[in-house]
Amino acid sequence: MALTAQEVQSRLRDWLEAKMDGWRDVALTPLDVAVGSGFSAQIFFVDVTYNDTDGPQKRTLVVRRQPQDHEVVFGSSLELQGQMIAALDALGTVKVPDWIGMELDPAVLDAPFLVMGRVDGEAATQNPNYNTVGWLVDMTPAQRLATFKNALNAFAGMSRIDWQSDGFGFLARPDWGEPGLDQYLGYIEAWYEGLRKGRDLPYLDRAIAYIREEQPSDTAVNVLWGDSTPSNVMFAADGSVNALIDWELAALGPAELDLAWWLYFDDLFSRRFGVERLEGLPTNDETIAIWEAATGKTAQHLEYYDVVVALRMALVALGAFDRQVGLGNIPPENKSLNDNFMTLYLAERLGMELPVLGPDFVAFMSKLTPVDNKDDA
Repeated sequence: MALTAQEVQSRLRDWLEAKMDGWRDVALTPLDVAVGSGFSAQIFFVDVTYNDTDGPQKRTLVVRRQPQDHEVVFGSSLELQGQMIAALDALGTVKVPDWIGMELDPAVLDAPFLVMGRVDGEAATQNPNYNTVGWLVDMTPAQRLATFKNALNAFAGMSRIDWQSDGFGFLARPDWGEPGLDQYLGYIEAWYEGLRKGRDLPYLDRAIAYIREEQPSDTAVNVLWGDSTPSNVMFAADGSVNALIDWELAALGPAELDLAWWLYFDDLFSRRFGVERLEGLPTNDETIAIWEAATGKTAQHLEYYDVVVALRMALVALGAFDRQVGLGNIPPENKSLNDNFMTLYLAERLGMELPVLGPDFVAFMSKLTPVDNKDDA
């Protein structure tokens, strides 16, 4: 039985007072949930007051609980997200939410959770598409260019982190390979093997072969954001960056992978969705130039990394397909197993015969929940 809002409030208050050094007389504003109802939210905000050595304090916190029902992306981890925010907050060179703490014992709130400071601002939403409605639409073309340039500059700072000396050793995963691109590809291969289940997956099979056949050897080992999209940037009203959010897919690999992920989603939410990009947003070449100027390096192997990130999103689509089959929303024979937006992009890049997006694909897309359609990949 889910905890009530009152139980969550009481337990979280006790946890904060016990865990936060110097916090005294902690009080939480009652959570905005009907009294007596089951409280199952994965993310919620809470206003907290307390006293410390500087006197009375008041702030809004974000609590994120570990999802319990399913895994959207292989290897996604609340613990990893907490480790990343804590390490980045301590380092101070990349803007992230203020780090408060993390609890991995599910006994406190019925699931592991992390707590961070709330970040004010706006993100470039995916639903509705930021190219069609929202605060970016109200900007001038010059303001839009500056806003996206600010975001690119912000995550380009990741390339300057030394993963070993700056406290990011927890990202090393020897079970997936040597730190860097080899480990990143090993992660993708493990994900693929877990989903394949003996099925005929021609586009994914070819992409899996390609990423090893064409694997470059002259690559750096950088700390990656892992989910570099405009929807994961909290912007101030003037277009400056307040924080980068959603770090549960952080990894080690060449910095160009974060750039490739950004470019992939820029294309997805414009050309591939049949939506005209907002005037002023940087073009593909302009985006690369901004990133190169910010990092002080020339982007290498972007065509190769484009296939790598496209494969990663195709695996997200495969996981979403299996979820919908499991829920009984579509039959296992639905052709969107292989014929979907993500495999279409892979086919374009790999010179394969293009899949046909017919009625089965429409049926599949109509059943997707927001979490299935999320860009956590």
